[in-house]
Amino acid sequence: METTLIELLAPDYILEHFEFERIEKISGVIRVHLVEKSDPGHYPKAIIGKGQRSLNGFMNPIEVQTFPTQGKEVFLFLKRRRWKLKGSDNSYFNTYSFCQEGMKATKEFGSFLKEIGRG
Repeated sequence: METTLIELLAPDYILEHFEFERIEKISGVIRVHLVEKSDPGHYPKAIIGKGQRSLNGFMNPIEVQTFPTQGKEVFLFLKRRRWKLKGSDNSYFNTYSFCQEGMKATKEFGSFLKEIGRG
């Protein structure tokens, strides 16, 4: 059930890279927390084939607004993983371009807002 609900709130291109962590409703705002997948397909390209890697915590979440539902604003909180190579202090992470340029909104929602003159 949760998976189906999240699929309605978050675009497929985000769910390709992130999985559901939790959802909360605060003061009429829906906050969907998603965490970056940890499978080999989601290791940062810079560390693939360079040695043993380990999880080195998380980056600060990226907040992205998407289409409202039931009259409530919906925000996606995307938590990216931070990695390091054994014997190195450098951190590595993935970058994504999920937002409409110049906005903190999904591409579709940002386009919609621009279309109606609110972006």
